[in-house]
Amino acid sequence: MKKLYILAIAIAVTTFSCKKNKEDEPAPSGSEQAKVVENYANIVYATYDDALITAKNLRAKAADFVASPSEAGLEEVRAAYIASRTPYIQSEAFRFYSGPIDQDLGGGLTIESSINSWPLEEVYIDYVVGDANAGIINDVAHFPTIDKNVILENNQKEGAGENSVSSGYHAVEFLLWGQDLSETGPGDRKYTDYLVNSDDATNLNQARRGQYLLACIDLIIDNLQTLKEAWKSGNASNYRAGFIADPKGSIGNFLKGVIGYADDELSVERMQVALDTEGDAERQEQEQSCFSDQTYNDIILGQKGIKNVYVGEYVRIDGTIVSGMSVSDLVKAADPKLDSTVRAKIYDTDIKVAAIHAPFDNEILTANTAGTIRVQNAINALHVEAAQYKNAANKIGYLY
Repeated sequence: MKKLYILAIAIAVTTFSCKKNKEDEPAPSGSEQAKVVENYANIVYATYDDALITAKNLRAKAADFVASPSEAGLEEVRAAYIASRTPYIQSEAFRFYSGPIDQDLGGGLTIESSINSWPLEEVYIDYVVGDANAGIINDVAHFPTIDKNVILENNQKEGAGENSVSSGYHAVEFLLWGQDLSETGPGDRKYTDYLVNSDDATNLNQARRGQYLLACIDLIIDNLQTLKEAWKSGNASNYRAGFIADPKGSIGNFLKGVIGYADDELSVERMQVALDTEGDAERQEQEQSCFSDQTYNDIILGQKGIKNVYVGEYVRIDGTIVSGMSVSDLVKAADPKLDSTVRAKIYDTDIKVAAIHAPFDNEILTANTAGTIRVQNAINALHVEAAQYKNAANKIGYLY
């Protein structure tokens, strides 16, 4: 894995820009725009709230596991990690318009880069095959203490290289699964990597590995709490208050974000780049969730987040539904046929991404002709979907 989200953000922001309305296109009323923006904000809040709830559950499972490591305990933490990714991945459609998730933390970093950066150079965090003393965990001399500050201060630290990722979901993923050295399965880290003062313990610094795991999850929770508060209703001074106050501008912004995510980040950075890279080993290095082999789910959930924005609906982890007036409603009022076309392309993309087989790293092997066709079909469908989003935006007064 060799690319960073930050580059994609820059590309998306510069590629799409709102322009003034076309005079011959019907424009939705101010009250309709306000309802759409209110519903969008409710969906964003609910999605981050679910991400926070599931991250706290992950923290609880990890704490139990670190206190008493076992094979069953490791599987429970892995399951909690996968569950925590379900709402978070859907939230990625809320990026690329300088919202809270893309808030600048200084040093070229954002909240997003602290939560979800990849690619991740495994050797920066822990041991790898051929180097038992690698990583912050095993460098006791330079990092005598492991806590949130140490992890945060060393995340993509200047001079350490762009892959020097120390924090976020993928760091946790690596600590749970270990290196992925298989074409047909995920990493195979043993629970004994966390056993302390035991003859069965494997590798070095087991206690520090547990400290790193818990501190890393704590940082994710801190950032998700910040995002939730930014979108919470009833606060006159948070991001949501300003977002709601400018319905026309806010619709343009979030449409720009979701188009950029579909047309570049998800389809190109996470799929096309992997498919076009020379050499099977190099292709596998371009897989986002390579340690757990969950890239297939990442793609499906990314597409789900794109659809959520257009139809104005989000199904929470407890089954309740957040919904209201949507972009689809605005487009349908202006041009019912176009709304039907956009929805048809969304559902076509649903089918194409679901057709990809897991694991993704096997699907993109050069010898897997059927797999590479399935991945390319999904990529093409995402581009078509993004083009329809642009048509829909144009219809309601936003030109891209």
